[in-house]
This record gives sequence, C-alpha cells and structure tokens, in this order.
Amino acid sequence: MYEAFTRFAQNEKNVEILFNHMNDGLMITNSRREIIIVNPAFERITGYVFSEVKGKNPNILQSGKTSRTTFMEMWENLKEHGSWTGELLNLRKNGQPFWSYITITKVENLKEEDSYYIGILRDMTVRKNQEENMKHLAYHDVLTQLPNRIHYTESLELGLQVAKETNEKLAVIFLDFDRFKKVNDSFGHQFGDELLIEMANRIRNVFGEDGFVSRFGGDEFTISVPHSQDEEVTILLEKLFDEFRMPFFIRDQSFYMTLSVGMSIFPEHGTDVETLLKNAGTALFYTKEEGRNNVHVYDPKMNEKTADELSLEASLLEALADDQLEVYYQLQVDVDLNRPFGVEALIRWNHPDRGILSPAVFLPLAEEIGILADLDEWVLNRALMQGQTWYEQGYQNLVISVNISREFFKRRDFIERVNQALTQSGLDPSRLCLEVTENTAILHVEEIRNKLIALKERGIRVSLDDFGTGYSSLSQLNLFPIDTLKIDQSFVRKTSKENDAIIKLIIALAKSLGVSVICEGVETEEQLTLIRNEGCFQAQGYLFSKPVPFDKCEKMMHELNH
Repeated sequence: MYEAFTRFAQNEKNVEILFNHMNDGLMITNSRREIIIVNPAFERITGYVFSEVKGKNPNILQSGKTSRTTFMEMWENLKEHGSWTGELLNLRKNGQPFWSYITITKVENLKEEDSYYIGILRDMTVRKNQEENMKHLAYHDVLTQLPNRIHYTESLELGLQVAKETNEKLAVIFLDFDRFKKVNDSFGHQFGDELLIEMANRIRNVFGEDGFVSRFGGDEFTISVPHSQDEEVTILLEKLFDEFRMPFFIRDQSFYMTLSVGMSIFPEHGTDVETLLKNAGTALFYTKEEGRNNVHVYDPKMNEKTADELSLEASLLEALADDQLEVYYQLQVDVDLNRPFGVEALIRWNHPDRGILSPAVFLPLAEEIGILADLDEWVLNRALMQGQTWYEQGYQNLVISVNISREFFKRRDFIERVNQALTQSGLDPSRLCLEVTENTAILHVEEIRNKLIALKERGIRVSLDDFGTGYSSLSQLNLFPIDTLKIDQSFVRKTSKENDAIIKLIIALAKSLGVSVICEGVETEEQLTLIRNEGCFQAQGYLFSKPVPFDKCEKMMHELNH
C-alpha cells in the first residue's frame, strides 16, 4: 500500500489534483515564515487569493483573540516535536472571525534556510457555533436569557474562591416576585412570561455591572455581589426596589409588582455554595412571612422559625384525620331589622399544643402542600350539616355561606362534590351561598361561567367576595351570574373620601344590576351609619359578632331573634 501511494505522489498530475481538490486549506511557508504557496481551499476559507498573501507572514490571519499562551505552546511543540495541532480564532479577509483547526508541520533540511512549514487548516466555525449554542442553552434560561441555576452555582463557586483569596465579602441574594402566581393564573402563562422578562430586565439593569444575575427557576432569581462594604449591596437593593416602584405595561395592562428578598453574606453566613444559598432562601422565606415587599439578611434565629413552619405543615396533614379542625360561624346581619339572615362558615384549627389557630396561619401552608381544596370540601360538608340542624330548629331562612378557594373551584368534579354535600346534609340548595373571589372568577372564563350557571340552576346562591380588590371587577358582573357583592373590609375599616366614594359606587352599581350587597369588616357604629346611609342594609363584622363555635353562634342568633 505504501509503494502504491509513493507511485501516486511521484506523479505530478496526481499531486496537482490532490492540491486543487482538498477541502482543507493548505499553506506552505519558508523558514522565514513567508507564505510561498496556498491552495484553492485556503483562498475559499480565508477570502485571500494567493497574490495577496504571497511573501507575507501567516499572522495576517490573526484575530487578536487567541491567547498568547496558545502561540507559545505552538512554537514550543514545533521546536521540540516538529509539529503542532490546535484551534485558532482567525479573521477572514472581510474581517469576519472564523475558527480553524490547524496542523502545522516543520519539514527540516540540512540547511535551516531550506526548511519550511506546512500548515493544513480546516474551517470549523459552524461546529464551534453549534457547540457554543448548545453550551448557551445548557447554561442559560431560554425565556430571560439569563444564566440558569447550573451556571449560577458554578459561578458562585468560582466567586467564593476569589473572595477567599482577596478577603472580600460576597452577598448571595435570593428573590422572588410577590403574588406572581396570581398573575399567571389570572391572565395566562404567556402573559406571565412577558411580565417575567420585563422584571428580569430590571434586575439585570441594576446588578448587571456589579453582580452575577440568574433565573434560578420559576419566578425565583439569584444574584451574587462581591463587595468590600455592606453599603455597596444596600445601595444596589435600594435601586432595585426603586425600579419596582414603577409600573409594568404588558398588553395595555398596567401592573405594580413587588418583590421579596433574602440575603446571606460570605463568610459570616457560610463559606460554601450550598450553605449560602440555603441561608439566603431562609431569609427570603422570612421576608415573605413578615409581609413581603422587603429584604431581610439571614439570622440563625430564622432557622428556628423555618423548622417551626415545617413542623406545622406535618401536623396539618394529620389534623384532618385527627379531627382537630373546627368550623366557626360569623353572623351576617340585616342592619334595619338587627337580625341575622345568614352565617359565614370559617375554618379554625384546634391544635393540640398551640390552641385555636387562625386560618391566616395555616391556609397558606395548606395551599403549599396541596390540601387547600380538601379543607374547603371538609368545611362545606360540616357547614351544610350544621345548617340543616339549624333549619330543623326553626331557622328556616338562614343562609349558610361557605368560602370556595380557586383550588377547589378548579376541580373538574367540583359541581358533583357540591351536589353530593347537599344531598348528604338534606339542606335546601337555596339556603347555601358559595363565596368566590374575583381572582377565582377570572380564570378560564367559559369553564367558570358554566360552573356558576350549574350552581344557579340547582338554586345555590353565588357571592363575589373581596369585591373591589381584584383585577377586573366590573367586567365580571356581565360575565357571571352573581347574587351578592361582598365589599372588601379594607374599604369599610379605613374611612376616607376615596373609600367612601368606592363604597357608594359599588352599592349603586349593585342596585342597577339587581344584586344585593354585604359590607364586611364593620366594627364601629360610625362604619355602620356610613354603609346604612349609602344604602347597604346587610353587614358582618365584629360589631355584631366575632367568628365563634356553632353553639355560641346559635345562642347569639336566639338572642337577636327574640
């Protein structure tokens, strides 16, 4: 085989064919590194014709972006081994960069001046770009184009090494957007994605020059900020919160979004990636528990609270089975007659160690662990059974109101479960009022409308709760069959010209649409006078009754009716 190749190479015509038809570029220089010959493939790859490069040094192709170390390694290998193979980022004649895979071989003769170099280069730009794209996809979030979790943790690892060497501090910031899930659920994920991109851009604009920003997952973002003084990070966070005080505009919708932030500092709160991220996450959790739209720096005491929350979650899973839950009732009063016309059923947790717990403590946990709909259904069944007992005791006009969460309402068999609860209790459907919030009612309009119509056909009443606090209040009154509007207690409790005007407007609107109105949160005679003067004659609040167990509620109803 070797002899056949030798015969082939000795034929000048064969060599010419090989030279002209190679896909790889060929370049030969003399010992002074002056180009003496190139082949057509070289001209095609570089854009230079032979007359333009003849006698010139191959460094005319250099882009200036290949490291000096690479060239030092190249000449060292050529000197010691007579050849070198590697990758260089070069420039075409038109200034376009291209990646070349090059093999250079030195052919030595007795006289050094008679030696020459043969370079074979292959254009690998397409493959390198594909590799870069794949690497970018592996290390960046597709939606925001920010580094992803993998990229962030690797970057943080390097950042910690530098911080240890320079004795600098490094802040690890964990943040997410308050109530972003409501936007997603209300307007759809595509809308939410557009908003997420805008929010990510604001974070990048604030920290881009001073820190490493990543989308950690969902609406969670992480940021690393090397610094020497804590004030440097404080200033950046103040700028971030200033950015979020300006509205977002998505599809002609204006939004104000807030964010919760947790932060840990190297080396005070940890010296490794896992610990710093965990502690920043703990601080974020603390911020959300303390009311959101704020920032907290990690404190070891926070771990005690986190452990307490986890313990509470575990206990909540057992509460249903162990009969620790109770239904309390709050009177709904006809303010003209000063008599109850209904009660609202409200869940309480009679914890074996902590006593009676407010739903504000455990319902967010129930939503997190996915049992909120189960709690709703449990309350519905208990309240209907109690309602039937009261009906048999003579309270035949009493309306039992039960809150329905978005999670329960979204269940495909929601209507069947409500009907089953009514059948088991024996209560007349007209004595049941289901309270849904505005934010529930604007999800998947057709599906929700069909469910509400099915409830109405059965004779069940529907109340729109927390009216005035949702995203599109007025439009829903045309879309859905509503019997009652419950004016949110925030308008009643805080007396102001603006709130008084809102109450007056809602009452007038309800009258024009033929629906009734209940004012929540009435605590004083002054508030009662206000709503009565505006034409609202149904109310509930501490002025009449706190939420109480069924036996106390029954006693209060008896006293008001006699």
